[in-house]
Amino acid sequence: MNAAAREVEAILLVSGRPVPARALAAATGRAKEEVEEAVGVLEERYSPESSGIVLRRVGGGFQFATNPAASEAVERSRKEARPSPLSAAAHEVLSCVLYLGPMTRAAVAKVRGVNSDAVVRSLIERGLLAESGFDADSPGTPALLDLTEEFHIASGSSARSDFPPLESLVSEEELDRVRDRIVAPEPPGETPPGETPPGGEGSAPPREKAPGDPGPSSGEDGGAGRPHEASTLDTPDSPGEAASGEGRFGGEVPP
Repeated sequence: MNAAAREVEAILLVSGRPVPARALAAATGRAKEEVEEAVGVLEERYSPESSGIVLRRVGGGFQFATNPAASEAVERSRKEARPSPLSAAAHEVLSCVLYLGPMTRAAVAKVRGVNSDAVVRSLIERGLLAESGFDADSPGTPALLDLTEEFHIASGSSARSDFPPLESLVSEEELDRVRDRIVAPEPPGETPPGETPPGGEGSAPPREKAPGDPGPSSGEDGGAGRPHEASTLDTPDSPGEAASGEGRFGGEVPP
């Protein structure tokens, strides 16, 4: 192994996050081309066929990780359970932001046709989504949601371009319908599906009391709203989820 490969190997070994090529070049004082050559040497040395550690091109840089083929042994040694899989609703929200984002919570709700606040909060807590700015053209300047570096690490990607083009997954007619839903104005007096109406989530708008009307009781109509979507996160889907990957030195990156 040459000196450049040794230096790059040492830097990646002590780093807990992917290191871009430009950062490796700055740290080693070498040209980017020499760093790329050193990375090639390390990829051969840490190949999945011969090593328990592999070198991944992920998150816009390079990172050492445990070989996925050895994940069960690593998990047993660390006595850690796999994180719960993402729900179908979570996959839908991530897909919206991946292909149509950055976008606001209200825009996500328009595309899905259902309030997605609970799912968005869960994805933010898991580090897969983050607020990346604000939509100055929308009333109230709502926050924009975007993918995080953690998402790219978990999915084994470096950028959006690593995923199949949206046009190859759905028809142009369906794309037009989705775009129409995003830009369509809200009917007067209605609350967008991504926003909480006055009086709290799930509450109905107040109405005038008619003569002889006893008013709402404590039964099922007494302020009961649509079932909260957070329950979908409590029911794991099949393990074959989109955003999954092996973590550094054992265990799966929490999706």
